[in-house]
Amino acid sequence: MADGTDGAGAGYGFGSNTFFGNVGMGFNRFDGLSGKQFAVNTLFGTQIPLPERLPIAVCPLGQFDVAFGPNVDPVSFRTHTFSGGGRIGWMTGNPDNFNVVPTAGFSFVRTGMYASYSLLLVNQTVWDDYSIFHVGAGLRFNHSRMAVTPGLSFPMVDGADPTFNVTFSSSF
Repeated sequence: MADGTDGAGAGYGFGSNTFFGNVGMGFNRFDGLSGKQFAVNTLFGTQIPLPERLPIAVCPLGQFDVAFGPNVDPVSFRTHTFSGGGRIGWMTGNPDNFNVVPTAGFSFVRTGMYASYSLLLVNQTVWDDYSIFHVGAGLRFNHSRMAVTPGLSFPMVDGADPTFNVTFSSSF
């Protein structure tokens, strides 16, 4: 999270080697503001079929996020984020026991911030475009049924800090 903010969220992922997705939601709090932000996000993608002898997965990805708030009377905010890109992963180790899957990816992002000032009936949307570079490593256990995936994302914007995330997953 950026300086002065903290938050938490959860999501549910689904899919196969053909199509996968994730739906989640979360809350963010900003220092100095009484209002909080509620966010909903989606991620979807597919795995491009490659020869089985190659230990590589190539996955195009798309994402849509919307966040409501923080609202500070008489101004209310909403953001929309669209992104598209892809990731590549390299399988290492023995998938029957434990393996590490280093990943890297790149996305193009378009974010819009909508502000509504109710006293003057003024509405405005400001758009920003940027790119994100991502690196991570999936740690897969138990015949690849469980994974812990830490990752770092580097927004290619002047003054932007990298973000850290951890995903815990299990398949059944």
